[in-house]
Formats: sequence, structure tokens, C-alpha cells
Amino acid sequence: MGINLAVSAAPSREQRLGSITGYDGTLKELATLGCGGCLKNKNRGFQTVSSCVHTHAINQLAGLDDTLVVDHAPIGCAGSQICFTVAKNKLPVIPGASQLHHARVFSSNITESDTIFGAVDKLKESIRIAYERHHPGEIYIATSCVSAVIGEDVKSVATEMQKELGIPVEVATAEGLRSKIWASGFDAYCHAVSRARVKPSDKRNNTINYVGFNNIGLQHVSPLFKRLGLDIICLTATATRDDFERAASSIASWGQCGSQSSYLCSALEQECGVKYFQHHLPYGGIGFERFFLDIARYIEKEGIARQVIAEEKEKYRELLDRIRLELKGKKALLAMGGSFTYEYTRILGELGIEVLHSVAYHYDPKLDNSNQDEKVASATDVFELKLNVSSSVNDAQQLETDLLVKKYNPDFILSRGHDATSYAIAQGIPAMDVDIGLIVIGYRGMAQFGVYLTEMLRNTNFTKKLGQHYVSPFTDAYENLEPFSFYEEEVA
Repeated sequence: MGINLAVSAAPSREQRLGSITGYDGTLKELATLGCGGCLKNKNRGFQTVSSCVHTHAINQLAGLDDTLVVDHAPIGCAGSQICFTVAKNKLPVIPGASQLHHARVFSSNITESDTIFGAVDKLKESIRIAYERHHPGEIYIATSCVSAVIGEDVKSVATEMQKELGIPVEVATAEGLRSKIWASGFDAYCHAVSRARVKPSDKRNNTINYVGFNNIGLQHVSPLFKRLGLDIICLTATATRDDFERAASSIASWGQCGSQSSYLCSALEQECGVKYFQHHLPYGGIGFERFFLDIARYIEKEGIARQVIAEEKEKYRELLDRIRLELKGKKALLAMGGSFTYEYTRILGELGIEVLHSVAYHYDPKLDNSNQDEKVASATDVFELKLNVSSSVNDAQQLETDLLVKKYNPDFILSRGHDATSYAIAQGIPAMDVDIGLIVIGYRGMAQFGVYLTEMLRNTNFTKKLGQHYVSPFTDAYENLEPFSFYEEEVA
């Protein structure tokens, strides 16, 4: 497919990848239609508030070391970033990164009069003030719905300010109206940071890149790759420009999921020749075995990889057997991001748990890498492992999730962000907001998750009592709806 870093904006996921936010059926049907290029989106006659491209572009950019973001938007658009400051300052510091600090997000504070007379001069002044206060090594300007609608020439401002300040000033096209899929915000981040930091290299070092939200769990995963002679470079929150420079010479890359990391991994592959591994993800036992062997074959160290796998499998065998015994017969419902909902579907299967239904917040039928013969990880599981489950896609339409919880009445629900767990707990059903990224890799990651799950399910008294006192705020007419009652005809 190819990524064009010469242009200032990354096309939306709907345009590039054919991604969707509306579907109900099975995972097998979803993967088959996606791989065949026949997948269509379903619109809704009614929908609730979802997340926003703008928020997710800014929170990724603001995490980078020695940088700041100028948000060319009304002040409210930057208001959600405080929660990402809290999360960022809990992360382990990457060697070489600056001391932890608040997320540096400045707003140009577009007002009603600015929408009439323009706010270009206001943007320039905001950039100057931000630079004088922090003297960052680079600045990113995030566009917004308002700046796009009034036609602000933000690219020209970036060019002018780069000459004036003598540092990279890049634009992240982060208008919320660009896409219904908030993961397009991750693409805006990846496009901007690729233009600013990804420089072609012909060198090849014994390193492998991990692109994700954070590096939590690196101390457990790094020794496994050391056995293959590879050091991990984390292109995550707090990543430095030196990290990106070294990443351009790595042997390979992988990302925590296709949603957050596909674009950057693909840029490194296209611009620098760094192989992108994306059709197997290393979560749980089966996922780790396939992924680790893929990497090992690529660098011709399959024998060492098989030895590592055998050791890890035996190390956690007894614990996993006890976990499986305790979880036998349990049934679950999942609601989380487009990659991890299916990764956890597979992991729960490894633990002997039946998944009644999985909700993905969007679905990508393909990713950005140049080899379009490689399937996305969820489709790989369908065809390699015969994985299938009742499945739907919604962009955090939690009223749909609420109806699905009522319909399936699972023993527990797993979720990732966007508060889907609250709908289960209100009904007296245990729920867990799960980990993603390095912490879930391999047999250790699966065992740790299994321990957390068994501990949660051993005592569900509080949740059950809470459910007994819950009074639904919805009408009887709503409570009796089918989960997908709001769907309209499929659209191309």
C-alpha cells in the first residue's frame, strides 16, 4: 500500500484500510469478508458519544521526550489531557529521557470571533510563548475541527515557525471530523513523528523495535529477546529522538496492536527497511510461540527460540494448570480495542474459558505494511487456529454493550478503556479492565492475567450486592431492545 510522508496528513482509516465501526455477526465472517475486500460498514440511526481522533493524537505526541504540543483549537479540546499527564508520570523512565514532567500541551484558544477573523497570528504567538517557556527540541501543532472548518493554513505557520525557532515544527492533522475511528488519531501522531524523527538508514544493528503506549513489563520480556541476541528499543511515551534514530537501524519492528502502531511500524519498514511483523502478536502462550518463532526464523535462530519457548512453557505449566482448573466452565464477554479483543479471545480460550461475545471498538481488515498478503492478527487466528466467536464492532457505543451484557449474562466481562466495565458491575456481573502491551506477553503474561482473574472471581459478593441495588435509568422500551436495533443498511 505504501505511506506517503511527503504529504502533511495521513488519510483516515476508513479511506486507507477500509476500517469499520458497525458490524454484528461472527469473527470468522468478519475476517473472511475483510480478507476478501467485501467488508461493509453498518451505520446507526442512533448513536451515543464516542471518543475523538483529536484527543488520541495529542496524548501520544505529548508523551514524547523533549517536545510539546500546541493545540490549535478551542480550549475545551485540550481539557482531557490532564488524565494523560497522570498516566505518563507513572511510567518507568527510559534511559536518556528527560525527567518526568506534566504533558506540555498549549492551547491557542480559538474563540468565536477567531472563527470569523482567523487565528493564525494567535497560533504563532502561542508557539512563541510555549517555546520561550520550555525550549523544547521540537514542537507539534495539532489541528482541530474548528481550525479545519475555518480553513487555517497551519502548514505555512509550521514552516515559518521552524525557520524562526530553528527546531522541527510539525503538523499533526488531528481534526475529530476526519474519521469516526479514533485510532486515526494514532495515525496522525505516527505520521507527524515519522516526518520529524524517522530518517532513512542502511545500517542494521541487533535491535528490535517495540511500538506501544508504554514500556511497562520490559524487564520481563527483554531477557527473552536477549537470548536471540536482540535488544528492545521502545518507541513509546517518553521515547527520545535518539531512540528513533537507533530504531531506523533495527532488524525488525512490532507493535502492541495494529490500531496504535501499524502506521509507524510501516513507515520504518518503508523508509528504513526495518521488517514489520504484524500477522502474529505475542500475547498468551500460543501468540508468543508463533511470534517468537517468526522473529527467530527471520534472523536464523529458530533452535534457540524453540528452547526458550520450551523453558517458558514448563516454567508456568503448573500454575496455568491450577488456573485452568479454577476457571473451568466460566463464560465471558469482551469489549475493547480492535486488536486486543481478539487477542484476549484467544488467551481466554487457552485458559479454558468460553467467550460468549466479543465487542471490538473498530476493525481493520488490513494494515499499512507493504505486504498486503499478510493478514491482520485476528484474521490469522481465524484461519490458523479456527478461532471463531460471536462478534460485533462498535466505537464505544456503550448502550449496545449494555444490551449485550443483558443478553448474554456472562460470568464476567473484560474491557479496556471507555468504561464498558461499569455496565457489567451495575448489573452485578464482575468486570476487569485488563492490561495491554508488554505486560501480557508470553506464558508469564498469561499466568499473571489468570491469577488476577481467579482472585477477582473468588469473591464477587460486593459486585452482586451492588447489582441488587441497581435501578436502571432506561425505559422498559429500551431495556427490551435487541442490541443492534439501531443498525441501518450496510454501506460501502
